[in-house]
Amino acid sequence: MKINCIFLSLCLGFNLLSFCQDAPVDAYQDSLQSIIDSDVSKNVKKESLFLLGEYLVQRDPDKAELIAEDLKANFIKNDSNEIRRNNYIFAASHRWHGDYSTALEYYRGINSYSKRNNDSLDIAISSHFIGTISMYLGNNVESQKHLLEAAEIYDVVGTAKQKARINNTLAGFYLNVDQLEKGKQQYLKALKQFEVLKDSTGLASVNANLGMVYTDLGEYEKAEYHLMKQKEYNVVFPTLREMGFHHDFLGLLRQEQNRLDEAYEEHLKALKIRENLSSTYNLCESKINMGEILIKLKRYDEAIDQLKDVFSFEEHESLNQEQRAYDLLAEAYEKKGDYKSALGTFKAYKAMTDSIYSKESIEIIAEKDALYNQQKKDAEIALLSKEKEISETKLSRSRSIMIISLIGLGLLAIAALALLKLNKKIKSKNETITKALKDRELLLHETHHRVKNNLQMISSLLNLQSKYVKDDNVLEVLQNGRNRVQSMAILHKNLYVGEDLNMVNIQHYFEGLVDSILNSYNKTENDVDLKIDADKVTMDVESVIPLGLIVNELITNSLKHAFPKDIKSKPEITLKMSEREDFYTLRVSDNGVGIQNDIIENGKKESFGQRLIRSLSKKLKASMSVTNDNGTSVSFVLPK
Repeated sequence: MKINCIFLSLCLGFNLLSFCQDAPVDAYQDSLQSIIDSDVSKNVKKESLFLLGEYLVQRDPDKAELIAEDLKANFIKNDSNEIRRNNYIFAASHRWHGDYSTALEYYRGINSYSKRNNDSLDIAISSHFIGTISMYLGNNVESQKHLLEAAEIYDVVGTAKQKARINNTLAGFYLNVDQLEKGKQQYLKALKQFEVLKDSTGLASVNANLGMVYTDLGEYEKAEYHLMKQKEYNVVFPTLREMGFHHDFLGLLRQEQNRLDEAYEEHLKALKIRENLSSTYNLCESKINMGEILIKLKRYDEAIDQLKDVFSFEEHESLNQEQRAYDLLAEAYEKKGDYKSALGTFKAYKAMTDSIYSKESIEIIAEKDALYNQQKKDAEIALLSKEKEISETKLSRSRSIMIISLIGLGLLAIAALALLKLNKKIKSKNETITKALKDRELLLHETHHRVKNNLQMISSLLNLQSKYVKDDNVLEVLQNGRNRVQSMAILHKNLYVGEDLNMVNIQHYFEGLVDSILNSYNKTENDVDLKIDADKVTMDVESVIPLGLIVNELITNSLKHAFPKDIKSKPEITLKMSEREDFYTLRVSDNGVGIQNDIIENGKKESFGQRLIRSLSKKLKASMSVTNDNGTSVSFVLPK
């Protein structure tokens, strides 16, 4: 029971250390604060606030929570990932205040969000926290569920450090359900992992826990060795909280060694440290240990005062601590001679024990019992079926049935031979068909490859021809023709390198097309901010050819006419395509000077490119609309 209550808080604290930096407090905190106070961009300030909040959750949870509130109010809008990151700070700050119910709600919300977004690693991280806190609160069934979920994910995608940490926590779980030997082996496994990683924080935690395990096993030399190792590793991360654990654990060892005065001094040191810290759980832990040593020293009134204080801290809702406090109070009252109070507290202890263990045990036993009963019924049904089968066999042992059976077997043999022959014939035909399909697919790949090469050659010839042309109008015509040819070449390239020879991934196609157009005008992404959004849209090759020519014309027109040299803002072109049940929508827009109204209304003679767009739209049976507001936007609706 002693270990079950104590190791939990060390697991809780250790899990959070992954959020903290290893730099000295003043240097790291001051450097982040100086960035926040300086004249930097909002994004830099936001990231610095995140890092500072994550750093301070253990050292100064009040300030960490204020930082999280500032981020929520002034920096985070609708970014779900940033909200989740900030919720980790809120959860941790509530934990260090001892408000475990609120912290658990935050972690459950993070866990639900991560599952909706299939973020396996974050599911594991949040499950690790939920499992640890649930174990601390006495909810062993829920704890096991989440810890095993985290362990399974870490086995696949976790880092070596995450695997070591989950082993450390699982070891604590086994101790909590009285599997001491299994817990010890799990701790030793985690110790080896942390030694390979040279993780001082992890080594401090696992050595402290092993000290408690060996204390409970009566192996006091090993217990002292591991507790002294914990003290050595705590030098790397020297916080008062860690020293509180060291003194409390050492006090428990001294109790078992019957060195009661030394035990009292160690527990007193831990209590004085924890009276100045934010964690009410750790404070109650020290009060329980003080109560225990004071009982052994026969200072019953002082012990009762310490143990009663445990029930004045309700925010962490630790059933384990309340159970142990009731147990010790009953002992103190009994030894003091107050048998009435001893009986009352003993009844409370029994009720608390039932609330922690009996409820889960009943659920587990009921589940196993139901499974057992079902297996038993299945076995009985199987036995009855077998007996019925034997009876039917005995009844059917007649000459006429045997003859019929033989005839049936003969017919089955004939049918089997016929089926075997038919199967060979079908297999042979299938192999022929499969080979023909593979040959066809290879031919289609080769065809698309050759078409692409031929179109590339035409494009190269047009490009080469343009170098000998002095007339700007002719040069423009050649360049436009080259871009149109290139749009078809890119399509065939996507087809012959892809798995599907008939359907085209529009996102990939548009990306290649846009790169080609930018290159032809000697433009880069630094010159033009070009955004493409056509994810998960696929179309057949016959529809994509005219679609690619339309996009080519629209982007070319934007590059040529929408952005005169005197324009101040950076050119932006957006290409978006989406798919609905019965139609596709395509929109190409820019933030340029806008198209002239007389062109929109066909009052002015159309260029070849404009006529080409209308002709291709007609071929696709698409409706087209043009708007002229802060640039030009051309939209198409294409029926499927």
